[in-house]
Amino acid sequence: MKKTSAPFKIEWDTHEYEHKERSQDWFWAVGIVTLAVAVTSVILGNIIFAILVLTAVFALAIFINRPPENVRVTVDETGITRGRVRYPYESLKSFWLDEDHPFPKIILQSTKPLMPLIVVPLGKEVDAIKVNDTLSRFLTEEYHSLPFVEKVLEYLGF
Repeated sequence: MKKTSAPFKIEWDTHEYEHKERSQDWFWAVGIVTLAVAVTSVILGNIIFAILVLTAVFALAIFINRPPENVRVTVDETGITRGRVRYPYESLKSFWLDEDHPFPKIILQSTKPLMPLIVVPLGKEVDAIKVNDTLSRFLTEEYHSLPFVEKVLEYLGF
């Protein structure tokens, strides 16, 4: 990890996640698949899994209709802050700027085993080259793709 002595700060506001409009058909499809999985679980004798699936989809349906909040992202000499969460450079291994995605992102590789990749939205008004140069002072630039689960959820419209 490289260090620099000149203080700096890059800040931008962005949405906490990408909001997508979903049709009534999408909700019907999710409901039908959820009920099919729950009924199959009950038939196979796994009632707890059926309750877990129903609860998870209910919570997701409530969350998915909520409009995204604006979060403040800050990159400075000590780390990256996304909203109220701080990621010090000591807890990060490397980064990648995914600008090929319709909504550009910074993908950070963490040293924490339960949170290996952290995705931070890159605002539309922020200079990606400046962010890249700044992060290069502290972290190694290494290709990271979006986590598999996030790709699947994006494909399914979540």
